[in-house]
Amino acid sequence: MRIAICDDEAAMAALVEQLVGRWSVERGQSCDTRTFPFSSGEEMLFETAGSYPFDLILLDIDLGGGKLSGLELARKIRETDARVSLAFLTNYPDHVFEGYEVAALRYLMKPVTEENLFPLLDLGLERMGRVGRYLVLEVDGEQRRVEEDSIFYLEARGHTVLLETAAGSITVKAPLSALTHRLGTDFVPAHRSFLVNLRHVERVGRSQCLLEGGRSVPVSRGAWEKLNRAFIDYYREM
Repeated sequence: MRIAICDDEAAMAALVEQLVGRWSVERGQSCDTRTFPFSSGEEMLFETAGSYPFDLILLDIDLGGGKLSGLELARKIRETDARVSLAFLTNYPDHVFEGYEVAALRYLMKPVTEENLFPLLDLGLERMGRVGRYLVLEVDGEQRRVEEDSIFYLEARGHTVLLETAAGSITVKAPLSALTHRLGTDFVPAHRSFLVNLRHVERVGRSQCLLEGGRSVPVSRGAWEKLNRAFIDYYREM
């Protein structure tokens, strides 16, 4: 589960990250946690550039130091991402009902503890099973939603990236590195110019990776070992 912790109190952010790590061990659930000790909502919007590659964002509703409160930041997030789970951290119970407009998963009163955080993380994990991840990409001047699971592979082509999906090919004007950090851990490099979705991989060879539907991408000598191990681990877990 990919979790973002956004709190302008560094000590609180560190505590929440520590508790998430403890939950991860107890549940046997892999977690990729990123902490944003922002002093304002504007900083988070600038840092993430409107892309939220997370399953759950734990957001301090009392963000200070800028024009955007945590609730206003949540509204901005919802403009481009309707599915990411949002949960608020707060010192005050007054804002609870305001969370309905941004479909907040839950409010947690500070101080955050195992007793109130663990049930939230369990709920977030349960919701992941019902809601697929997707990317919002600019294609031909329009914003387009692309389900991650529908992507077979990504190929870097100069200053653009080709996404081969179940619905056809999509070309995005962006470097491959800009999309890589927005994707889940199912996406693994097969070559300097190719990223494959393990969900669709059928066989990993020394020089070629075979995907569903007869698709194939080249495998470089340097990428083969990690790709092969990731493929084995993926289906062992499945």
